[in-house]
Amino acid sequence: MVTESLCRCICGSSKDQLDSHRAWGETPRIADALEKADEPRQPKIVGCLSYAITIDQPLRGAPIREGELWHLSTEDKVESVNFALYVNGFSFGQDEQDTHVSLSPFSLVRNCKFQSAYPSLNLASFKIFKISLFCQGLCYYFGVQAQDEHCSEEERSRWVLDISRAMRLVTQSLFPPFTIRCDPVGSVATTHRRLMAGYLIHHDDENTASVLYCELHPHCGDRAKLVLYENELCEAPVLDVYLTERSLCCEKIGINCSCFSVEDHQFSTRTLSERKLWLRAISNLKVKLQNRAPSPTSDDIRHYRHAIKEHLSTMTCSNDATAPKDALLQRSLQRPASWRDGGRGLQALAGPLPAEEGKPEAGLALARSTPCRAGAPAWPSGRGALLWL
Repeated sequence: MVTESLCRCICGSSKDQLDSHRAWGETPRIADALEKADEPRQPKIVGCLSYAITIDQPLRGAPIREGELWHLSTEDKVESVNFALYVNGFSFGQDEQDTHVSLSPFSLVRNCKFQSAYPSLNLASFKIFKISLFCQGLCYYFGVQAQDEHCSEEERSRWVLDISRAMRLVTQSLFPPFTIRCDPVGSVATTHRRLMAGYLIHHDDENTASVLYCELHPHCGDRAKLVLYENELCEAPVLDVYLTERSLCCEKIGINCSCFSVEDHQFSTRTLSERKLWLRAISNLKVKLQNRAPSPTSDDIRHYRHAIKEHLSTMTCSNDATAPKDALLQRSLQRPASWRDGGRGLQALAGPLPAEEGKPEAGLALARSTPCRAGAPAWPSGRGALLWL
C-alpha cells in the first residue's frame, strides 16, 4: 500500500481507454460469485440508502481471477505476490499472509509508470498499474512482467479491465432502479425549477457513502445549485451544493471510472454516459454564469428540459448484464454529522486543494449560505444567450 501523497508515478494526462466489451477473467465464474452472494436484496427504499466504504469488508464468493503479479510497496521493495480478484475487492500476498481490500464506488484503476528504476530492479521491464482508493488516500501499485513488451502490455490491459469491471459491479449494485427525470414532482414546490434529477452516490466521510437523489437547478443571479434529497420523493432535503462561475467540477481519470467532483463533494454515477450528462449540464450552467446570462424564465426552463430529454433519448443503457441484484457493500445506519441539522444551506466556496494526476481536485471549505433572498426577482425574464446541451 502506498498513500496518495507518496505517489511518484507518471500518469498520462489523457483519458485511459480500453474496450469494455472484451471478455474478462472467466466470465462464468463471475456469475457464480454473484449467485453465491449471501446478502439479501435491499427492500424498497425508506429514507436514505447509506453504505460503509471501509476497505476491511469481507470479500465475497470465490475469486473471479487469480494470478501472479509484482507488488511495488516501497522504493526499495518489489516482490512477487499471488493476486486474487473478487466481485467486491482483491487480495494479494505470499504464504497465506494476504492483504484483503474491499472496493468502493470511489475507486479507480489506471496504467502508470515510474520516473526512475528501483536500486535493485529495472522497472522499465514492467508494465505497471495502480489501484487507487482516492477518498481514503490509498494507492496500490502492481506490475506485470512477461517475455516481451507486447505480451506484458496485453496482460496488464486484461488485469486493468477486469479490475475496472469489478469496480463497476460494486458501484452499480448500490443503485435502486431509476431513470433520470426532468419534470418536477407536482406536489413538491421545491422541485418546480428542476432541470434534471437522478440518483448519485455521494461520499459522506471516510467511512460512509450515501445514494442520494440529486436535482440540478438553473442559475439564479450569480449561482446555480444542486439539491441532494434522501430519495426520489424529494420530501427530505439533505444538502444544497451551490455552483458559481468559479466552482471546480471535474472527472476522475481511470479505466471505466464514473466518478466526478463538484467542489469538495465526490460523486459516482451508475454509468459513464450518466457522468458525461451531469458534467455537461453543470458545465453549461457555469458557462451561463461566466457570461452573466440572465436568470431563465419558466419558458427557458422548459426549453432546457426538452434539450436534456432529447439527449437522454440518445443514451444507450450500458449497465452490465451481470450486475448483482444485491448490494456488494455493507449497509450503514449512521448518518453523517453534517446531516444532523438537516444539512440545508451548505455552500462550497472557491479555494482549490492540491491537484491530483494533472486534474484540479475539488476540495473547498464549507460555509453557511442561504437561497436567493426573499423579495428579490428570482427569475427575471430574458432567454439565456447560450444553447443548452
